[in-house]
Amino acid sequence: MLRKFLSLLLFSGTLFSQTEAYDALKVMEPLIGEWFSKHKSQGNFEGEPKNTQLISNYKYEWIAEKTAIVETWRSSTEKTDKRVHVGSIVYTLDPATNSIKTKHFGYDGKVYWTGKGWVEFSDSTMYTYVEELTVNGTKTNYTNVKKIISSLEFSNQYTNFNQNGKRLKDQPVQKMRRVDVQNVKKD
Repeated sequence: MLRKFLSLLLFSGTLFSQTEAYDALKVMEPLIGEWFSKHKSQGNFEGEPKNTQLISNYKYEWIAEKTAIVETWRSSTEKTDKRVHVGSIVYTLDPATNSIKTKHFGYDGKVYWTGKGWVEFSDSTMYTYVEELTVNGTKTNYTNVKKIISSLEFSNQYTNFNQNGKRLKDQPVQKMRRVDVQNVKKD
């Protein structure tokens, strides 16, 4: 009898601890799925061309039994389908601060970079504060602002650029549209 009670107690504790990460990250659930955008590159990131029409594809998905979210993307030129950007961000709950932290990596053109950041939310807006470093030593800090407009659309903008101590202008707002519409609940 005692063995069953202890097993039940341990099992419930395990279930409780497995929901902490999900509970923290579920505010990002509206982003789960595939998205795309057409926009012009600004050339703010090392390796990124200026004023080139791009098509960007993004995907957000739960991983590790809903204990983290991974965002992956690929941007290519509209005319030639040449890759311009490719990368990933992993969003996790940091137990030490009870906040969402990020780990980034990818390529802009032929330039490899990695980064880290943290996330804050206000209403339907997500602010990701990012610190990145390229293989060539370029340090870039910026804020990625995502605003949920509906279940089919969100806006995405990179603001507050500081690259190697120099302030750069904010990028224009990108309108992201959902690709996998059939899997979305109606607003």
